[in-house]
Parts: sequence; structure tokens; C-alpha cells
Amino acid sequence: MAATAILWGSAFPAIRVALDGYSPTAMAVLRLAFAVVFLLPFLLTGRISRLRRGDLLRMAGFGLTGMTAYQLLLYAGEQHVEGGTAAMLVATSPVFATALGMLVLRERPGARGVAGLLIALSGALVVALAGGGGGGSQAGMVMIVLAAASQATSFILQKPLLRRYSGMDCIFYGSLFGLLPLLLFAPEAAGGLATAGWQQTAAVVWLGLGCTVLAFCTWSRVLKAASASTSSLVLYAVPVAALALDAVLLGAVPTPMAGLGGLIVLAGVGTAAVRRPAPRPCPTDDAPAPVADEPAPAPVAERVPATAGSGR
Repeated sequence: MAATAILWGSAFPAIRVALDGYSPTAMAVLRLAFAVVFLLPFLLTGRISRLRRGDLLRMAGFGLTGMTAYQLLLYAGEQHVEGGTAAMLVATSPVFATALGMLVLRERPGARGVAGLLIALSGALVVALAGGGGGGSQAGMVMIVLAAASQATSFILQKPLLRRYSGMDCIFYGSLFGLLPLLLFAPEAAGGLATAGWQQTAAVVWLGLGCTVLAFCTWSRVLKAASASTSSLVLYAVPVAALALDAVLLGAVPTPMAGLGGLIVLAGVGTAAVRRPAPRPCPTDDAPAPVADEPAPAPVAERVPATAGSGR
């Protein structure tokens, strides 16, 4: 969860740098193209599984919502909204994910999950009210909230896929499906490569490799291990990472109130993510106690290869 928050948090200062040399559509094309090209050798060597016909529509939906729609809306919105504010608005995604998880996946976040969500949301509001990332136009904020809703939808679509595919599988096919409708803007992206500075191009490359390939590997591992509503709480920590990276890389130091809000966010994530250990049953005559050197076998649902984000 920490690695995912840092990787996705680094996207916001990278976007601000890249927007100086690229349009939102060109950035989306290049980010997904770099991800597909980087992962193509893994497909050719058989390390990426073949996509089943029955999963075609769900995987396409994951790519169109989590890659195409999310990026276009976020980049267009961030032209009019500062990076820190954009990160805080994207942090509303867990609210959408929790609602969709309950409606679509029949998940129940539980009292601790709901409490953590509310605590983290209050911390997000503190950061936003403190002006940690500045303001922006209402139209830009609406686009970023729509990006958060698109991202939450992609989480719900991706979770069932992780029962049959690794995180790398989902990243490759999701990026591929997300790239297809953007190919109309390929000439614009090529022109941007010819005219943009190396800093802007390096930022776009990082968006493709670090914020897409690496981040989605770690995210898929989190999503496979927990419910969609609990997993999506990691997004509340993304603005904290974004504000810290803004301070280190771009010199945008957050206010003390924004720092306090960040601590509240982390407290909420911890509340929802940490689970109380299940009580161990007392041994009886009919049920002998397990031997210390021989741990009980894992439930059938847990006997799956841990490859969601391992890169294998």
C-alpha cells in the first residue's frame, strides 16, 4: 500500500512537469504506449497469459475506465487545478469504490472499514481546506471528480479478473485496450516528442513505467489481498505522498494544517487496513490443538499463486 501511494503520488508532480510540453491527449497516448512497449517482451515470452474470450469485455471495460477515461479527465482537469488539489479530489475514489463494491461485488466493509473511510475522508477535507495544493476552476474540479469515479469503476471491474490473471496481465491488456481509442492522437503525440524538452519527456516516461507498470503491479497485489473498498483506501494516502513529493521536487511546501490533514489520512488508512487477529479456538477432546511446527493449511480461497504484482 505504501509503495502504491508513493508511485501514484509521484504522478501528480510528473503531470505538472509534462503539461509544459505535451497536451493531455498526447500524454495519455505516450504513457500507455510506453507501458505496452515495456511489457510486450513479457507477452512474447509467455510470461503474460492469453486473454480468454469470456473476459474480453470486462478487461476492455477496465482499460477504458481506468486508463483512457481516467487519464484524459485527470490531465484535462489538472490544466486548471493545482496538483495538490487534484490529488485530494482523486482521493474521493474510495467513496465511489465502496458504494460500487457493495452494489456490484456484495462486499461489506464492516464497522472498522467505514470508520477508517470517514477518518481518512475528514483528513482529505482538512488538506483541501488548508489549501495544500491551491485552488482551481470548477470545471477542472468536476473533471477530476469524474476521473475519480472512473478509477473506482475500473477497480470493481479489475478485482474479479485477478482471480484468473496476474497484475502484469491486467496492466498489459488494460493499457492496450486503453490505448486503442487514443491512437487517433498518435500524430500529436509524435509531434510532442519532437518539440518537448527532455524534462517533459522524462516525466511522461516515468508516468508510463513508474506510475503505470510498477504502480499497477503493487496495486494489483493489494487489490487481490483485500476487498475493493478496503484496498481503495490507499488512495487517501496518495495526496499525502503527492504533497511531500511536490515539496521535495518542486519546492511547494504544504502548510502545517495540510500536514495535520495528512496525518489524519494515514490514521484512517491504518484504521481500515489493520485487522484484529482472529481468536484461536481452544483445543477440545474432539479437536486436538495444531502442532506448532505444522501450521494449518490455508483456506481454499487463499491457495492461489501470489503473482498479482510479483512481475512473474
